Amino acid sequence: MTASIAQLRNLLALADSGSFTRAADQSRRSQAAFSRSISVLESNLGVSLVDRVGHRNALTPIGRTVLAHARQVVAQTDELLQVVQHHANGNAGHVRIGLSPTPSALLTRSLLRFAAQHAGGMRITVSQGPLEQQVSALRERRLDALVMDLRSVPHSSVDLQVEKVGEFTTGLLCRKGHPLTQKDTLRLEDLLHYPIASTEVSDTVAHKLVERFGPQAHPASLISLRCEDIASLLEVVSNSDAVYAGMVASAQHLLLRKVLVQLPFATQGLESQVAWVQRTNKAPNPVLDEVHALVLAELRPYANRD
Repeated sequence: MTASIAQLRNLLALADSGSFTRAADQSRRSQAAFSRSISVLESNLGVSLVDRVGHRNALTPIGRTVLAHARQVVAQTDELLQVVQHHANGNAGHVRIGLSPTPSALLTRSLLRFAAQHAGGMRITVSQGPLEQQVSALRERRLDALVMDLRSVPHSSVDLQVEKVGEFTTGLLCRKGHPLTQKDTLRLEDLLHYPIASTEVSDTVAHKLVERFGPQAHPASLISLRCEDIASLLEVVSNSDAVYAGMVASAQHLLLRKVLVQLPFATQGLESQVAWVQRTNKAPNPVLDEVHALVLAELRPYANRD
């Protein structure tokens, strides 16, 4: 019972495209040769991987199981080749990083600049999207690491290695001259007259907000401008009466220029916690280690001191 890496790659192409024709084109093979490769794989494994009834080309239940293992095997092979190439000729290969919104605002430009200036011709993909999808992509080896909200890391994640980068001050920010800047202290009721702009809030933080300030503080009702692009949120807040709620560091450049000011609102205990997350079982990757060191160097100056 054997399965070649090429056959497993073809199975991945078929599953991802849903079509023998598209998968063959993407693999730069004739449809006959591609179909024969899948048939030989099925014969070698002794199972039917694809339901060929009509135009479905859907994987069978055992096909989906084989696919999950195939993703692991192919990704591990690619990781091995990348490490060997880096050792042999300095080729840095491809690093894929998933970022949640606030780390993205702080890190994206530095990561792209780092890759552009890397001597080994490094390729980098910076990915954003729903955290559940990014965690799945990490587990399936479609991402190499995540920088994300620590509270959003799935519980009982023995397959994930989680390193806390630090805690970061959160607060309420508004434009200079906003009516709320005339108040020495703020209550939640004062904020309800204005649009609140923020990213998605974890269930843990939502629970803390309700526990401290009451039901009106639940993000589902409190946040009226919800977006994962922090730069866009801050632009709107800078030019309207909206109030930004989130990590203060993401607006540091606007605070220094006095475009935005921080409002006197108690957010102690609501700090943002950021983590570097990667798979527990991963091939050594010296370039990913460099990216990890860059992330720590960029974020830790903003972190609260213990």
